[in-house]
Amino acid sequence: MTAPLELHNSATGKILPAIGPLLIGAIFAFGVVQGIAAGANGGHVLVIALLGAGCLALGFFLARGAFDTSVKVVLDSQGFRDRRAGDVLVPWRKVRSVRLTCGKGSAMLNFELTEEPPDEIKYAPANVVNLILPFGKTIVHMEVSSLDVRGDDMLDAIRKFAPHVVVNR
Repeated sequence: MTAPLELHNSATGKILPAIGPLLIGAIFAFGVVQGIAAGANGGHVLVIALLGAGCLALGFFLARGAFDTSVKVVLDSQGFRDRRAGDVLVPWRKVRSVRLTCGKGSAMLNFELTEEPPDEIKYAPANVVNLILPFGKTIVHMEVSSLDVRGDDMLDAIRKFAPHVVVNR
């Protein structure tokens, strides 16, 4: 039996998107210091301080995932489990095909299921989205660009765990 593939957050996938808001927040903070030193109107300085605090908070919020070492996604001989979205096992027997889509710095695995996914996945927050297409296909999208394994490596693992699943790149 093959060992499961356990995926974690990618440090660079979480820190790099946070650099922009952190830099903008630092620029606003510098503007606040300059405004106070120049004796600017307190209302304008307060607005700039609030914008800077918001940008810094967003940057730290985005970067916090880099320090989360818990397992996010598990692929094994039973099926796949995304702990970011319901933490429910989807057995390979319910998966018809999987496709890797990439573009503009992001990657998604699209699982076509033979039936509707469990409610925990259907109503999960951000990382997994369920889509029931009008012509009868049920697709589960899994965001993988923020994980520590490339999408191609995940497809190779799916081929090994579930040879009956049609894998498309």
